[in-house]
Amino acid sequence: MKKLIPSIVLVLFALLFISCTHKESQINFVYPDGNMKALIMSYDDGLVEDSKLIKLFDANNIIGTFNLNSGLLSTQQHWPQDNGPDIISTYVSKDSLLLIYKSHEIAAHGLTHQDFKNISDDEMLKEVNTDISNLNELTNRKIVSMAYPFGNSNHHIAELISNSGLTNARTVSDTYTFDLPDTFLLWHPTCHDSKAMEFVNDYLNLNSNELSLFYVWGHSWEFNDPNRWTSINEFCQKIGNQKDIWYVGCGDYIEYQIALNNLIITDDTIANPKDNKEVWYKEGDETKVIKPGQTIRAKINALP
Repeated sequence: MKKLIPSIVLVLFALLFISCTHKESQINFVYPDGNMKALIMSYDDGLVEDSKLIKLFDANNIIGTFNLNSGLLSTQQHWPQDNGPDIISTYVSKDSLLLIYKSHEIAAHGLTHQDFKNISDDEMLKEVNTDISNLNELTNRKIVSMAYPFGNSNHHIAELISNSGLTNARTVSDTYTFDLPDTFLLWHPTCHDSKAMEFVNDYLNLNSNELSLFYVWGHSWEFNDPNRWTSINEFCQKIGNQKDIWYVGCGDYIEYQIALNNLIITDDTIANPKDNKEVWYKEGDETKVIKPGQTIRAKINALP
């Protein structure tokens, strides 16, 4: 019995040493495939010029979100201008949506492009809900994103549409930053595409342990101006096909943000609920995934 005592003491000491020296992994949450950066390109109205822009996106591995007025599809509209002649807009045909937007997100933009601030709540909800319903039927896709017509919204409007099934809705109040959204239904983008080249080098050179987002918006019909088309070409060629950027539509982006928010985080563990999406993180230089229903021991360097 006396001979066993030193051995037991050694074992206990070893276990105590291991427990005292063991440290949880230090991790950072990342986008899918380990990226820290993301790019969203959001384009409004659903005009025939979208086809040309999509070819440019496809050539550079860029994903677009295209916000459509379903009540104007397959029509030609005249939009009066205060300074200059009317703009004549030709909308894509209803039966071509899945062909034109095959690899891109289709989103809502109001049934007939009414200014939500100038109509009643009931009229506004009809514009939103009918547009979503039409696009669901035309595409057999779940529509979860929207851009406000004319970019006009407020907290009251955002609250009204919160039961529409939409997860996100974009304004045109540019932030000129790469910050993540703090509210999804009043989502302010980085900038209009006419200013995108002013930010592209900063974003390409950005090296941060925190997630970032470059969110660009515009209208494909604006590229009928040759100078504007040259500029968007240059932008897409420069920012496209990058290995450290997640090219994503609004719906998938917010779905991932929701998945991050759904994680159950304690001082030394991270649990991913069974009904959640998988979440990516980096431990040192290694990219890993927390699958639904999985719990890992880790401490977070930066919260999502």
